[in-house]
Amino acid sequence: MLLVALAALAALAPSGASPLNVMFVSTMSSPSHYIWVSSLAEELLRRGHHVTELVIKPPATPHPNRTSFVISGKIYAETMPVDLETVYECNLFEEIQMLYEFSRDSTNIVFESKAFADLLKHLKQKKPDFDVFVLDFPMQEAFIGLNYVIGRKPMVAMTAYNLPVEVLTLMGSPYFPSLLPYSGVGAHGGDPLTFTERLYSVCRWIGFTTYINWVYRPDVDKMIAENFPGAPPLAELEKDVAISLVNTNPALHGAMPLVPSIVEVGGMQARPPKPLPADILEWINEKAAPHGFVFMSFGTNVRAASLNKGSRDAILRAFARIKQRVLWKYEDDDILDKLPPNVRVSKWLPQNDILAHPNIRCFVSHNGGLSTQEASYHGVPILGMPFFADQLGYAKKGERIGISRTVIYRTATEEAFYEALTDVINNPKYRANMKVVQNAVRDQKETPVERAAWYVEMVARTGGAPHLRSPALRLRWYEVWMLDILAAAALAVGLALWLVRRLLGALCSSGGARRRTKAKAH
Repeated sequence: MLLVALAALAALAPSGASPLNVMFVSTMSSPSHYIWVSSLAEELLRRGHHVTELVIKPPATPHPNRTSFVISGKIYAETMPVDLETVYECNLFEEIQMLYEFSRDSTNIVFESKAFADLLKHLKQKKPDFDVFVLDFPMQEAFIGLNYVIGRKPMVAMTAYNLPVEVLTLMGSPYFPSLLPYSGVGAHGGDPLTFTERLYSVCRWIGFTTYINWVYRPDVDKMIAENFPGAPPLAELEKDVAISLVNTNPALHGAMPLVPSIVEVGGMQARPPKPLPADILEWINEKAAPHGFVFMSFGTNVRAASLNKGSRDAILRAFARIKQRVLWKYEDDDILDKLPPNVRVSKWLPQNDILAHPNIRCFVSHNGGLSTQEASYHGVPILGMPFFADQLGYAKKGERIGISRTVIYRTATEEAFYEALTDVINNPKYRANMKVVQNAVRDQKETPVERAAWYVEMVARTGGAPHLRSPALRLRWYEVWMLDILAAAALAVGLALWLVRRLLGALCSSGGARRRTKAKAH
């Protein structure tokens, strides 16, 4: 009896003695996006699992359990840089067109790549038996067809794009435009949206939802049919998705009503630092920079070298006026002869490790989601210069909770930049507010990447986590919104009013008849 009980406990143990065979696909054309995604692949490898991946960048370090198919050549984001001078001017329709043209074009580049062809060949020849399929999903939905190729395994959909409404819909979780700005960052500490913000969110929701359902999803079905012959359409393949891993944390993004199959793992890429290169350390340490240093980086999708020369020179003049040293991620050499003595540039810098250095005073950032998370994790106040997409939402959120200031690129003068920069450096309220956010971000029972890996393992153990599936996925849209109940209630009320009216009419007619009869009798 004891042996039977021990065997039963061993069978239920979550640690998973047997390594998993994981199919891992991340084709989003964004190097910073891949930094977030790849942290999960690294954790799965650390836990002893086998990973076969289709990705945009080669792994930093080889691993015997890793089989990588890497898309060679420049990715879409590198061949089509953002025009910083016009990106502000997009209306809602132009924004939708830009985002989904990017999605289609970057998807087709992958489909035409040698890496994709080699992966299909590998799957056909080796016929590996996978336990779970992990897909970087929104805006790269067509690659769900790979799950048909490997036999429709339990799926994990993940995204670095905060909490897209498409993921809420995918998992049967409610979306309220009044609580979460469409494509934006949620409220903080229950701080509600204003009337104007709610109206704007509803308009964006209607515009995007109409386009996605009537234009984009049919296009994805065509791509699936063309590249995965015999595969069912997107709506059918989505039924294999067991959970979604989303890049949010209530400490930074606010609390939202989510079903259990949506798992918040925001900030997977933020972690304790690795040692800095000696030359960088010598530039920013307390001996070399007694007043501290400022770090400036616009991530991987916005090139600082694309700033117009007038704005760039204004920033340099502002930097020359501060006591701190400056470390700036700048991609070209055209600035080297213009640098003030306290400014150093480099084409690449280890952002997470630099933000962890105790001598840092301010992070000048584009307000990208991943950069904001890393700054929050390390407690560094931000001077933001947002350009598009979620950067605008993070900039607004940062100012609302007092962890950052914002300057607008097109209107930022030397004086405006200098005033905002020195305010963030010298005013202790920004670091104090960021310390509150930092404590909340770090106060978790496990790290986000450990939580993400555990859920991937759980999906494999349970054959798709059916116990987490929302009943909303089996209801029609009008049933979810209870429109059928409201229609039935309205019909019942209408019928009752009609019967009362008929009854009153009959009574009135009867009373009138009796009065007429009495009148005749007299």
